[in-house]
Amino acid sequence: MAQPLIGPTKINYIAQDLWCLILALGSSYAVYQFCRHRSERLGLVLCLILAAAAMTWQRL
Repeated sequence: MAQPLIGPTKINYIAQDLWCLILALGSSYAVYQFCRHRSERLGLVLCLILAAAAMTWQRL
């Protein structure tokens, strides 16, 4: 049976999760800003799809 994460390993995983969240949100916002000029609805949809895909991929 696996032991729970402790000490520096747990902090490292938390830091990686936080960094991935920041990257996912930042890239989603960038896509939204880029597509907003063409169609605000398209920008919002692409932003949500990108954010969902990034967070799903990060959990694999």
